[in-house]
Amino acid sequence: PRRALYGRSRGKTLRAHHAGLVKERLPQLEIDPQAIGSVGALFPFAPSEIWLEIGFGGAEHLLAQAKARRDIGFIGCEPFINGVAKALAGIEENRLDNVRLRAGDAGALIAGLPDGCLSRIFLLYPDPWPKRRQNKRRLISDQMVRELARVARRGARVRLATDIDDYAGWTLRRFL
Repeated sequence: PRRALYGRSRGKTLRAHHAGLVKERLPQLEIDPQAIGSVGALFPFAPSEIWLEIGFGGAEHLLAQAKARRDIGFIGCEPFINGVAKALAGIEENRLDNVRLRAGDAGALIAGLPDGCLSRIFLLYPDPWPKRRQNKRRLISDQMVRELARVARRGARVRLATDIDDYAGWTLRRFL
């Protein structure tokens, strides 16, 4: 069963340049979860590793990593179109050919990835959904951990950052 996606997908109206990037550039860089064959084939070169960032926000971390490690293929997943537009602007500005995007639900992307293809997975400050009745909205669940384990290669690293104690405990319990 498909998990519902919670939260905003749109913010303020995009400026003309960002709207143009979403219209023209996103279709060239976006990954279709149903059409993933080899993740290495998504890039114009043979990446040494594939790293995934789930919920990249304004793409600061994603772009910095991609600039520093041009030999690695990066996949960024973000449902908030304003963040995707910022990522596209950074990709254009830095002439990055090692970044591919998914503008939408990370669950659909992860379900389409082949087994053992990721070396690193970043979950940086995901929405904590702090109220008990909202726990079902959290990205990390037993099912998501199983899916992440499936797509992670042996020795892969998952990096989680949160400033919410309850969410840190919730996540660690599921990973352990």
